[in-house]
Amino acid sequence: MSDEDESLIEKTFVTGLGAKYPFVKAKGVNELYGIKFFPSVFCIDAKGIVHSVPDDHMPTESAIEELLQDVSLVPSLADDSRYGPVRSMWEKQDYSKLRDYLGKMLAQDNLDASLRETFTALSTAMQKRAELQQSRVERLAKGPDYVVATDRLERIEKVWKGFPAADAAKEQLARFAADAAIKKELAAGKALQKLLKGYDPSKASQAKKLVAELGKFTKKYEGTYAAKQADEQRQRMTAKD
Repeated sequence: MSDEDESLIEKTFVTGLGAKYPFVKAKGVNELYGIKFFPSVFCIDAKGIVHSVPDDHMPTESAIEELLQDVSLVPSLADDSRYGPVRSMWEKQDYSKLRDYLGKMLAQDNLDASLRETFTALSTAMQKRAELQQSRVERLAKGPDYVVATDRLERIEKVWKGFPAADAAKEQLARFAADAAIKKELAAGKALQKLLKGYDPSKASQAKKLVAELGKFTKKYEGTYAAKQADEQRQRMTAKD
């Protein structure tokens, strides 16, 4: 996304760097996002939540892979009205309803051959995705960022209701609520989120105050994962001074 002249965008990024991703020309985007250098990378998840900004750090491949787990692209289907219900349920991530629908359709003896082939492939793809979500629950349950893990597990429990992954997510959320150490981590993590939301690091005066507050936070919540995150953030910010 850039507010520069289209010819410059094409010359610099498309022709010069060989970029193959789409570009959006948006007037005033530099001021809106507080851009100070090019290129600046923002990591935004499927729900519109910003996970990292240029002054923070580039997200790791594992972090991006985790965020993509919440993205569900509708498989490519023929332009046929008979696939309408499938598209709708997949877009809404109503997997339980979709599973039952596909099962009902595949149980028909006189189902069109092309539909049977497509519905079988979709059923297999959805089952594999469900199994991956179950493995994801196991990873999230280990922490160490229990705030993020809680958000992800709550979503899995909701979206995959009726599947083993939802039951596993519910079980882990109950464990989080009963574990004193995890409850401490959750409290620290939420406190860090609140602290970071209270400052705009793109402004020098607020960035300076945030650095000071991060130092205090690290001492107050010493020994927690949130304290480690706060200290890493403080070090990144001071390294730019």
